[in-house]
Amino acid sequence: MSRFAAAEGKGAGEFYTPQSVTQLLVEMLEPYEGRIFDPACGSCGLFIQSARFLEEHGKSPNQLTIYGQEMNQATWRLGQMNLAIHGLNGRLSRSS
Repeated sequence: MSRFAAAEGKGAGEFYTPQSVTQLLVEMLEPYEGRIFDPACGSCGLFIQSARFLEEHGKSPNQLTIYGQEMNQATWRLGQMNLAIHGLNGRLSRSS
């Protein structure tokens, strides 16, 4: 994990989390219902993967309340768009 983080964007403090890592986190957390908060949500991959997890288990993604924040304005916009494309409602704020 440390090698991944070092290789993915040490300079700006930002890095992309591969889908395989996000999928592993969701499988470990088993988000069947409730709230999900991602303090560095990026393009909202954790939320998308959580919705897929619920669908695979015969549940509705609407059982989740999504909260996230992102400091990069362009990435924040991508996250908003990604949620909309996947039909998910979420509250994303911009942090500074």
